[in-house]
Amino acid sequence: MEQRSEPRVARAIRFFVNIFECAENPDLVGEAVACEAIDFSTHGLQFRTEQELHPSSLLNITIGIGEPFAMYLLRGEVRWVRETSGEYFLGILLKADEETDLEEWVDDFADQFSA
Repeated sequence: MEQRSEPRVARAIRFFVNIFECAENPDLVGEAVACEAIDFSTHGLQFRTEQELHPSSLLNITIGIGEPFAMYLLRGEVRWVRETSGEYFLGILLKADEETDLEEWVDDFADQFSA
């Protein structure tokens, strides 16, 4: 059953996430993990990676996109993880935090992903 409340935009973008908090494996905190986005919405994204991450972990996500180019620092919570053939697919819920650019991301989303 579809649980998405916002439309998703398919876009393959490579980026890194930094693990901000991980109760399941605290040794991962501070690690950078290479990822590839599958799709985006204003408050979430789905990506794949070769590193196993755990639900409820918090990630710092830096994404550069668009014309003109813009960088966004976002914080996301891993909501679900699915492993397939050695790759991990993750659903991320973006969280509001004063240290991030979520407000700008939401404001710019339609323009950044319209092309």
